[in-house]
Amino acid sequence: MVDIVMEKNYKKFGFTLAEVLVTLLIIGVVAAMTIPGLRKTSEEAATAPIVNKAYSTIANATKAVETKEGGIRFLPWNDIEKLMDDYYIPQFNVMRNCKKNGGCFDSEYTTRSLDGKTNNDFQNSKNWYTFVTADGMYWAVAAGNTEKGICQYSEGTPAYIKNGCANFEVDTNGPKGPNTIGVDIFGFVVTPEGTFPMGGCPGCESTTCKENSGTGWACTARIISEGKISW
Repeated sequence: MVDIVMEKNYKKFGFTLAEVLVTLLIIGVVAAMTIPGLRKTSEEAATAPIVNKAYSTIANATKAVETKEGGIRFLPWNDIEKLMDDYYIPQFNVMRNCKKNGGCFDSEYTTRSLDGKTNNDFQNSKNWYTFVTADGMYWAVAAGNTEKGICQYSEGTPAYIKNGCANFEVDTNGPKGPNTIGVDIFGFVVTPEGTFPMGGCPGCESTTCKENSGTGWACTARIISEGKISW
């Protein structure tokens, strides 16, 4: 038997090296333009659940203290160390407690506001009670306004939060940055009527939280309301 092999002519198609390089260059340019934006959007969306967690943590801690003590208005708010040691710290899952001795926020830690101003309020000898929880959040607590009297601090003009007893401020990701108020630093006010995010309450419109404007504290309420950073 004779096998007959029939040969067919095939026309080969392909890309030249130059075409491949141009394609890779285009892909690289597009990726460089889009990936940072996608990463930023993802990170900003991921911040909202963390802020809600912080809000729930302080709100639940205050409710627990209130249930046990029958009210919080007459707790020793003028002695923030005693207040925290005896009442609030047992309600948190604390990994490190620096109290008022400093150490949680070291000398290199600097906060930034949305308008670009910087300060080091949380550092040593600034009269803040500081601690770190097991989830990596760094907390700083101070009486609302001792000059006006305990539980008489107000937030906003006209005031949307009244009878404030203390401010609980939190850096949701610790010292690693960007350490910017309204981006990874947020604040809550404890009052006898409840615990409120700075800027109002969930669902309230905050006109003072704007990109590159103001301190950024009012963004706490806005991110809880909108579920993302949109400034």
